This record gives sequence, structure tokens and C-alpha cells, in this order.
Amino acid sequence: MSEHPESGYSQGLAAGRIAERLDGHDRHFEMINGSIRDLVGEMHALVLAVQRLGQAAEADRATVITTAEALEKQERQRRDQSVQRWSPMAKTLAVIGVLAAVAAAVAAIVYGLKG
Repeated sequence: MSEHPESGYSQGLAAGRIAERLDGHDRHFEMINGSIRDLVGEMHALVLAVQRLGQAAEADRATVITTAEALEKQERQRRDQSVQRWSPMAKTLAVIGVLAAVAAAVAAIVYGLKG
């Protein structure tokens, strides 16, 4: 059987087209693989960023709690010192002193008007 010259040319042309399409697919897959590699790198960076945000939030929460506890302790100490300054005896003496001053003022007014 003798082969037609046109049929060999057609077969070669078809094989060339197929090879070209396969090369195009290979380039396309390389681009997809490169994009996937880039996406994986970006996802890893995002995971690390979210992890850092979580750690920063935990640190901020701990700082807020520590600060609130310190302020509460300071306020408690201030109140305790304030209460300690005014012992029951000091309060009694202060009331007696105020009453004596009022009595002296009233007496001065009453005696000043009579005289």
C-alpha cells in the first residue's frame, strides 16, 4: 500500500497541532501551579498575622486586667488610709470641737447683744 503524500502531510499537521495544544496546556498548568504556590504563601502569611493579632489581644486583655487590679488595690488602700485617719475618738473630738465653737459663737452673740 502506498501512502498518499497528502495524508502524511495531514497527519503531520494534525500531530503538530496536538503538540502545540499540549504545550499550551503545559504552560497553563505551570501558571496554575505558580498561582497556587503564591496563594499558599499568602495564606501562610495571613495565618501568621491572625495568630499575632490573637496574641496581641491576649496580651492587651492581661494588661487591662492587671491595671484594673492595681487600680482597685490602690483605691482600697486609699479608702483604708482615709478610714484609719478618722478613728472613732478623732471623730468624737471633732464633733465636740464643732459643738464648742458653735456654743461659743452663740454665747458671744447673745452676750454681745446684751452688753
